[in-house]
Amino acid sequence: IYTSVSYDLEQLNLRLQKYTFLIIGATTVGEIYADNLNGVNTKDKSITCMLLNINALALALTVKNIEDNNFYNLGKEIAKWSKEQFEDPAIITITAGLYFDNDSYIKGIQTNINYLFGAAAGDDRAFQNTFVFSGKKLISSGVIALAIDRDKIDIVGSRGFGWSGIGTQRIVTKAKKNIVYTIDDKPAINFYKNYLHITQEDMPDMGADFPLEVQLNNGQILYRAAIHINEKDGSLLFAGHVPENSKVRISAPIGEMVIEHIQKSIQTSLRSHHQFKADFTLIFPCAAHKKLLGTYSIKEIEAVYNAVQQSPLIGFYAYGEIASSLDSNAFHNETFVTVQLSEKK
Repeated sequence: IYTSVSYDLEQLNLRLQKYTFLIIGATTVGEIYADNLNGVNTKDKSITCMLLNINALALALTVKNIEDNNFYNLGKEIAKWSKEQFEDPAIITITAGLYFDNDSYIKGIQTNINYLFGAAAGDDRAFQNTFVFSGKKLISSGVIALAIDRDKIDIVGSRGFGWSGIGTQRIVTKAKKNIVYTIDDKPAINFYKNYLHITQEDMPDMGADFPLEVQLNNGQILYRAAIHINEKDGSLLFAGHVPENSKVRISAPIGEMVIEHIQKSIQTSLRSHHQFKADFTLIFPCAAHKKLLGTYSIKEIEAVYNAVQQSPLIGFYAYGEIASSLDSNAFHNETFVTVQLSEKK
């Protein structure tokens, strides 16, 4: 169940308590669904749900608040819990809280889990409070996690971007988690101001429109949205970690070409899974995709729906996206994540 924060969430969660099935709920920056009966839809300020008839023995659900701001330990706890449920689990997780450290949480999960997907909940771009709920709990700082038995359910994930780096790569010379202090030994704020002439009043919209392209030491490319400028110390605050010594440059949106790029990312992931046909698809696109494409955002969802062979689909526009396979960095900004699931016969 994906919903706008404009509704009475406590009342919604209370009414869901009477149901015995597992519920994954989150607040959004817009809701998405598609099937043969209803067609392809993107909504604002709605409550959207999908009901799934799935082998209950293949699923387990937990909801946890964050305690002592130890996000890494929370991730390890979720990984340990999922291993207690199934020998070979995958995890779908949604996080709540604008100050939730998604990178640390996911690295904690990756100590024991290779396959995880999901997103950071939204709040209609109000940037005040985000929530997840299960019909039993409603929390504004923590996680909801679904463990899936991979012996019973096949999972194929993909991720695609919509931005491309421009200009010369520079080196991050001082950073701590999601705060970058210097780039090429100069205040990080100068890097953005030289390219974009932005002020704090332009944040976080301008930072999402022109994110930082980050090349990690292992060669992986990811994108980070700048959300705050600190004029006092010249630092930049990003929506995800930016490691020291990584190579960075400003990126620009590729416009309508993003639709083709997302399609290709799904097709590439499917090539290695012959004869795979999803029973249903979960999608987690960044809220920046919605802003970038405007009225064309429905075209992107239509392209994805066709690429996943028109399996029933539900998703929401998010503040961050999670997609992991093996040892790759799993938390992303500006990204479109798809998760296709098929129950083994």
